Amino acid sequence: MERRFRVAIVGCGQMANTWVDLLKREPDVHIEALADVDLDRARDMAARYGLEAAIFASVEALLDEARPNLVVDTAIPEARRAIVTAALERGCDVIAEKPFAPTRADAEAILDAVARSGRRYIVMQNRRYEPHLRAIRRAIEGGLIGRVEQIHADFFIGAHFGGFRERMEHPLLLDMAIHTFDQARFLLGGAKAETALCMAFNPASSWYDGCASAICAFEMEGGAVFSYRGSWSAEGFRTSWESTWRIVGSRGTIAWDGSAKPEAEVVVEGAEGFLRPYRRVLIDVEPMPEVGHAACLREMLAALRTGQPAETESSDNVESARMMYAAIESAAIRAAVHVADGSPVAPHP
Repeated sequence: MERRFRVAIVGCGQMANTWVDLLKREPDVHIEALADVDLDRARDMAARYGLEAAIFASVEALLDEARPNLVVDTAIPEARRAIVTAALERGCDVIAEKPFAPTRADAEAILDAVARSGRRYIVMQNRRYEPHLRAIRRAIEGGLIGRVEQIHADFFIGAHFGGFRERMEHPLLLDMAIHTFDQARFLLGGAKAETALCMAFNPASSWYDGCASAICAFEMEGGAVFSYRGSWSAEGFRTSWESTWRIVGSRGTIAWDGSAKPEAEVVVEGAEGFLRPYRRVLIDVEPMPEVGHAACLREMLAALRTGQPAETESSDNVESARMMYAAIESAAIRAAVHVADGSPVAPHP
């Protein structure tokens, strides 16, 4: 088979292993080049996977000499803007680890490069490719709980990563909450957030340098409110990595602990009284052939093959990223901001 995708991987750290494992399964993919500021790390990756790939210390040299048509960016978030814009400007499509970009300015620069180049930028959001989450969305779309009015998500895991995450200014919001924000938008059919109010903080017992905890509230398109509470430094009673969820509708509530089958309690039709009776509904979960990174990457490549939009195309995924930027901006001024541009929300008269 013709190798449709001539792939270059930029950033050969731990996360890149997941991408290489998956890319090697694709018959029309050939990994032609690797780049990392640590050349030994790139050489080790090539040897580990038996890759006949050229090795480079910079993305610019890689693009000029290897001439790939698809760049995979698995470098640290701070390098995203430079890598993605350079690749787009040289005619490559780009698929990348989350987040879209670490700052609003970086995101806007990438969007400008996408528009100028006519190429595509698609972002990994592996946690939306989860069968329970998709079952909940189908239940919502089927009207099980009526109109969704509130979504609440909690995430509490004491994660001792070491390395760059523990030095980040906002490790929770940039590295993990972005998943939950994206999942909330997914459950609401892709709705954008309109305003954000956030308190980000670092508990005294935290081993992170930056804000490892946050409490956020978003007003969403259509009138729903989404709240998020999370911490990377909370020991005991861990939540699932998928968070725990409560989706409140006009006729009932869906609850999901992030691992078991989701359930709903729906008001009995015609019931009256101070506390109305409910009927319990166990939501059917359809198995998926692939989940997480595997499912998201498969969909990314299919979208590139067919020319159809990907679920996490830059034009959509930037709305999840803007929630993250707005949360950080709100925390900085301790006031609500508009998600679209980070400007303060005027107080009610």
